[in-house]
Amino acid sequence: MSTRLSPGSRYFKRVILTAILSISILILTPNKILAQNSGLRPRIGLVLSGGGACGLAHIGLLKVMEEAGLRPDFITGVSMGSIIGGLYSIGYSSDSLEKIVKIINWDNLFSNKIPENKIIFSEKRHYLNSIISFPVTFKRVVLPSGLINGQQIEMTLGYYAWPAADINDFSNLPIPFMCLAMDLVKCQRVELKHGYLADAMRASMAVPSVMTPVKLDSLWLIDGGFLRNFAASEVHEMGADIVIGSYAGGKFAKEDKLQTAPDILKQLGFYASLIDYKEEKKLVNYLIEPPLDEFIGTEFDRADTIIQRGYMAAVPFREIFRKLADSLNKIAPQKMPENIINKKYYTFDKIEINGNKIHSDNQIFKVLDINPGEQVDKNLLKENMELLYGKVWFEKVNYSIIKRNDSLILVINCVEKPRAIIYGSVHYDEALQSGAIIGLTVNNLLSDRSVIDLNSSIGQYYRLQFDYSQFADRYNKFGFSANIYADNTLLPMVLVRGDQGNFISRNLYTGISLVKRFGLNHMMNISSRYDVMNLFPDFITSEHINKLGYNYLTFDFDYNINTLDNKHFPNDGIIFNISASTSKLLSATSNYDSTNMTFRETSGSSLTFKRFYTFNASYRQYFSPSKKITFSMGGEALFITNSDSISSQNNFYLLGGIVSVSKRSIPMVGFHANEIYVKKLAGVSGEMDFELFPSFHLNLMANLFALQEKEPEETYTFLAGYGIGAGYMSVVGPLRIGIMQGLNNKNSYFKQIKGFISLGYNF
Repeated sequence: MSTRLSPGSRYFKRVILTAILSISILILTPNKILAQNSGLRPRIGLVLSGGGACGLAHIGLLKVMEEAGLRPDFITGVSMGSIIGGLYSIGYSSDSLEKIVKIINWDNLFSNKIPENKIIFSEKRHYLNSIISFPVTFKRVVLPSGLINGQQIEMTLGYYAWPAADINDFSNLPIPFMCLAMDLVKCQRVELKHGYLADAMRASMAVPSVMTPVKLDSLWLIDGGFLRNFAASEVHEMGADIVIGSYAGGKFAKEDKLQTAPDILKQLGFYASLIDYKEEKKLVNYLIEPPLDEFIGTEFDRADTIIQRGYMAAVPFREIFRKLADSLNKIAPQKMPENIINKKYYTFDKIEINGNKIHSDNQIFKVLDINPGEQVDKNLLKENMELLYGKVWFEKVNYSIIKRNDSLILVINCVEKPRAIIYGSVHYDEALQSGAIIGLTVNNLLSDRSVIDLNSSIGQYYRLQFDYSQFADRYNKFGFSANIYADNTLLPMVLVRGDQGNFISRNLYTGISLVKRFGLNHMMNISSRYDVMNLFPDFITSEHINKLGYNYLTFDFDYNINTLDNKHFPNDGIIFNISASTSKLLSATSNYDSTNMTFRETSGSSLTFKRFYTFNASYRQYFSPSKKITFSMGGEALFITNSDSISSQNNFYLLGGIVSVSKRSIPMVGFHANEIYVKKLAGVSGEMDFELFPSFHLNLMANLFALQEKEPEETYTFLAGYGIGAGYMSVVGPLRIGIMQGLNNKNSYFKQIKGFISLGYNF
């Protein structure tokens, strides 16, 4: 028969157990315990520092605490500690956090990149295809406040913080949480206890000059680690009696480590934080400092090793944690946190859009495709936000979820791109030599929904393209454009009127087009253009030719598909083009030392003024059976009617080279760019790409073509080529270098074995 204790007796027993536990803890703990809740179950506080990638070591400590059965009652975090702590506080286990940090593409996360197949077709040319891009206003050039605006970081944090999206008071999270940031204006610590959890975590890790600051209410926030990288005082203020800390931040460097300007600036920049840590760690009962000196804060690819370091550093405390958990549970069982981790849907009472001036709410709502009163899950919202960002209307667009007067509100925050943006890059290859690539895009300058696009490759062999587009609908899907294109290209070993040698092809195309876009990755053009095509010999000809010029009127149809995930070294997607055109020679000119002649259809020359037709199609597909290997296969077909001679150009295409270098260029491994002049062909090609190390690639390439060359007219030739190359995604663009061999059954002016090299982004 059990005897039921009176309320007074139960309280007396509780006091005795608390006293016994306190004595036990004092024996086990070298530091003083702050008993803020005398007579109650002492509460555990967990403090997680910043440290970039080194902060992943906190996951190792969490593993040990879970193995010991010890769960914190409060968590504070700074920078990376705010990410680990914030996600743990809403219910992610240490194993879940480890899986998350391993599947995240950290390179993309810290680069503002999204897959290129999420980018609108007309903007694919510029997307991640320049060394630098910056906005231009009519008053001044505006430089960005950080290299990373946080687009991908914020979307990722919002995705994983989704279960707590409707909790605006962080003390109401399953484990109460708080993180630190710094107000850049007042240079003061800011405790982030309320609001949208993803915004708080992002603000706490906004490293100045690397990431743009975060605007929250009236505050301009950056990484809290510059003033306090270890929030022990704050966890005590939350109510913790016993504090466990994990520190993965920096330490004062010794003299031999202060030999460079960056090392000295780092020491000075974190001086206040390091001094503060000396005081804050005195408030901790159990401090884990994993040995991380050999790591730097950007080595996220070494997550396994860093987490293991944190785990091994915490293992000696496992038995202490187990005894501590047992003692605490004898006083009173710990309240189980609410399980919110599997929350899937929210229904928003209202959707607000902030920051948009150029693009209307209706335009944004059309892409977002979410309405109040509908159930929304995180995958749908993430996908539609990516589509909205892919319109390239915004420097950044993210969302927050807030509670206001018992209503749940989805807030879309927009930072619109300025009307004008300049792009800059450099390029070198053997066909075009060296050049500077400069681009300018201006939106809505002359009228709404208009785009001015100027692209140039400035060098000996130049490229210039100007497009003015005017869209008729508010979603920029249908419109017309006016185009000007000019180029200057070396054509090796051209045979013209008995003379063979290098010629310069200098062309000018002007025209107008009707444009129709289908989704993000499909584009159709119907155009009419006037072509001025000139040949200039790069040697003294026997007939003393100075210039041959031909003027055509051409009508074109083009349909293009581009679903590649990356422009350079893609892993997945297809690229497809089909075009059909009809052209008619209007006039031709010949310029000799002392003679200028003009020919027209009525003048009775030997030139063919008969209309001719061109059909060209190309297809290439990329697929990756594993993370490090990518295969691609493709084909090309060309058919031209009624072409007479290379001297009149008549739309002959030019075969050879690793990549296309002009509007009439077809790549073929094993031959120099523009080496072979063709009017009919069909061929297949394949490539295998091994990513041996991050951003370093090894390529194996091969192709086979059947073609009809310029001469003899009615015979077909079989050509094959193969090559091996290396590629590297450098800071100035992709580097490609290698050797190749072309197999040809006839005499050639070029060696069979050739080298190739290119560096930089493409025009």
